[in-house]
This record gives sequence, structure tokens and C-alpha cells, in this order.
Amino acid sequence: MVRSAAAVLAVLILPSFALAQQQPVGTHTVVDDDTLWDLAQFYYQNPYEWRVIWEANRDSIADPNLIYPTEVFVIPGLPGQAVATGAEPEPSATPDTETVTQAPAEPVDLVQFGFRQARPSEQVRTIFYADTAAQGSGFVGGSDVDYVAVTRDMLYSAPWLVPPGSEPMSLGSIQGLATPGARASTIRSFDRIVVTMPAPARVGAQLQLFRVARSIERVGEVVIPTGLATVESIGGSGVVAIVTKEYQRVQPDDLVRAAPTYTLQAGQYAEEISGGSEAMIMGVAGRQELNNLGHVAFLDLGSDDGIVIGDEFVLYSSVVGAPEGSLQVIAVTPNTASARITSMVDDVFRQGVVVRLARKMR
Repeated sequence: MVRSAAAVLAVLILPSFALAQQQPVGTHTVVDDDTLWDLAQFYYQNPYEWRVIWEANRDSIADPNLIYPTEVFVIPGLPGQAVATGAEPEPSATPDTETVTQAPAEPVDLVQFGFRQARPSEQVRTIFYADTAAQGSGFVGGSDVDYVAVTRDMLYSAPWLVPPGSEPMSLGSIQGLATPGARASTIRSFDRIVVTMPAPARVGAQLQLFRVARSIERVGEVVIPTGLATVESIGGSGVVAIVTKEYQRVQPDDLVRAAPTYTLQAGQYAEEISGGSEAMIMGVAGRQELNNLGHVAFLDLGSDDGIVIGDEFVLYSSVVGAPEGSLQVIAVTPNTASARITSMVDDVFRQGVVVRLARKMR
């Protein structure tokens, strides 16, 4: 009798327990200035989860940059996390299951939009190429000269992001000028500096100088490179290095780290692809009111997602196949990418805007 009662109790309890474990589903009615980035922050306390909302509403969101007031979106729960809404979950209907295959987007001709034409390896020419069709003129066109997709200075001067409230990893910091008795608030190129480094250094090693410039709310800390230095000697007072590049104002207490590895070669080009990954702009590096060519935006995809230096993203308008701007990746971390604006028709690169990978480095 006891076992039967226990079995009945289990039958009564288990269904309600299972229902309690299901992820709640809410809805959101779009208002002015809403973005998927903001909705993910509000409901999940994590704006990086914007793709969850997009995937759940693919049938009504044709373009993740274009959501309109009065539209109603399903807000699915995350595994192990309830959505932040006081509304009662709506009963979910059981739709007819049907497999829908989405055709990949066609690649867009990006040459007319400011990108240089990618050339097959067998057609790549150098400045030594002799054009026999030119009848011995010896003229070499600019498009026939190999170039580097991202220069060394672009990489070394590119800002990057670290998680909110955290300090960037470093090997030490600048103590000051190496000249005895010298005091200066600004350090210039070819100045010798003393770097406090607990770990051993190697003479000739290249160091990147940097500091945290500002915070982007809910996103992270913006780290800006200030210059480069080369280790000249190692002594009891610390490592002495000579400043070889200035990207910003170099100051005492700037942090140092080993300069990023640079492996790009002339002749490596990004090639057009179809169905590239979508990334969201989390913010921009500077404090400017208006963005312009050369400014840097931060994307929420990084090396863990297969993004590499030289990859190119495009922002598409509501008109299919009409790009409004383009970005080139110049630095990556495991979870984010720094991308410079290479073209735009207006000030379109703002937080919450979604761009698509259009050209991939080979």
C-alpha cells in the first residue's frame, strides 16, 4: 500500500516538475529605438545572445537591422535561465513540421563598392611583371602590384576589447625615461624607457605599449595601443627599451606586452563567399559623435568563430544586394574582432547594427 501511494505521488509530482524545468517563452512588442542587442541585454542580461531572438523570429525578421514598432517577437528562454519578463508565457502551439531549406545569399560584386578585386593566384603579378601586350612600354598598372591586405602598423595600432571591469593582460609597465634624472609626462620616438617586467625579456624583442582608454557600457574596456618599443638591454633596474613607434601619446605607467604576431604576406587576398556569418557591432573605439572612414568598430565574433585578420564584412540595406558600408578586420581576440571602416554611404555603423561576412581571407 505504501509503495502504491508513492507511485501515485510520483505520477502527480513528475509532470509538474517537468513543466517547471521547461524554458519560459515570453513576447516583446517592439518600440522606437529597439535593437536586438538591447533586447538581449534586457531579457538575458547578455547582449551577445541577440542571435537567440533573431533565430526564434526568422519568419518575421528579414533583416536584423530593421525591426519596427508594434512588431511582436517571441523571446525564448536560454538553457537554465528564465527571461526577465513579468508576462505570463503564452501557450505554444504545435506547428506543422516542415523542413525549409534557405538558399545561400549570392555573393555581391564588391569591387564597385571600394573593395579591390581578388585575383586567382595564377594571375597575381608583381612589380617585375612584363606586359608583352604593352609592346615593350614597361608600364606597370597599380592594380598589378601586390599589396598587403592589412599592414603591420594597422595591426599594431588596432584597439581591442577586454571584458567589462577587467584589466588587459600585460608583461609589465613603463616606469619612465631611462636617462638618469630625466622627467617627462610624454615619451617620444627614440626615447629610451625603463620597463618594469617581472618576467625575463630578450634583447631585440618587440613590445607593444598600450593602456585602457575608456569603457563601453555592457560591452567592455577599450584598450588602445600607444606605441612600439624594442628591448635594448636588461639590467638591475629593469628592462631598457627604445621607443620605435608612436600611435598615441606614450606615457609612464602605460602597459606593455609582446607585440602581436604578424604573418600576412603580399598577395594574400580576401575572396568573396556566400552565406557568411553575421556579426553585431558592439560599439566603436573612439568617442566621436560621427563615425568616418578608418574608425574602428568592435564585432561580437572572434578567432574562436573562425574570424581572421583581413576578413571583410558588409552592411546591407533593406534593398537586396545594395551595401551601405564595409569593414575590414584588423585585429582579433578569441571572442571579438576590431574592424576598420573602409567604406560607407552615411554614418551607419552604430551599436546594434548587424553586418555579414562577405569576403574571407584565403
